Amino acid sequence: MSKQKNAPAKPVFHTPTQMDWNEERLAALGKEQLLNLLQNLQTQRGSGRVAEETAAELEQRIRARLPARAVAVRRKRARSEVQLEARVAQQLGALAVELAERYDLSPATATRASAGTKGFRAQPLTDSKGQARAGGSVKTGQTAIERYISCRMRDSLASLAFVLLADQPQEAGRYVLLGTDDLLDDALPNEFTPLAEQHGWSIGSRARMRAAPMPNFAEAAQRYEALLARVATPMGERQ
Repeated sequence: MSKQKNAPAKPVFHTPTQMDWNEERLAALGKEQLLNLLQNLQTQRGSGRVAEETAAELEQRIRARLPARAVAVRRKRARSEVQLEARVAQQLGALAVELAERYDLSPATATRASAGTKGFRAQPLTDSKGQARAGGSVKTGQTAIERYISCRMRDSLASLAFVLLADQPQEAGRYVLLGTDDLLDDALPNEFTPLAEQHGWSIGSRARMRAAPMPNFAEAAQRYEALLARVATPMGERQ
């Protein structure tokens, strides 16, 4: 075999690429096309065909046109985190069953009681399977875990969630009361307030949402039932 064949291949020089993507051209692309463009941009950047400054500026403009969940990086979850979410979801689901035995929390009753409330939409305590809901904040990368039960009556909303914020150790997870200001009028702004605002059903309601972190599940469950008692009818008092 000749020495020439054993010689290492020389790196191929690629002429820098001119990526002229103005706002008008970007606006004409759909979501999948934008995602493909973003992927291609990373390839071009990695090979040195696009200047780093140009790539960073274009990436920012592409991402601004995409839903946050479309570009969120999926992280690998530790088994202990998956188990933690399963435990809290079960705990919240069991609490929902207990509360439904003591209070009339059916969507039909909430709808009747809220007649005349503009834009009212019943908020069942759990999902269709009777389990604690998974919050949308996980898809956007705001949280690692968000499981909650929730009830809306007229212009009041009360939720109890377990929240583990993104990039926090599992020990930082907290049960958090989320509710409108008529129910949580003493709650001060905290790290969970932005999450509470996402539970509002309109611009006005989002401004009214408050968050109150609880020290443990027992106190959280007790406080949550006290909130429900202010808006829901006990089973023994139904007409």
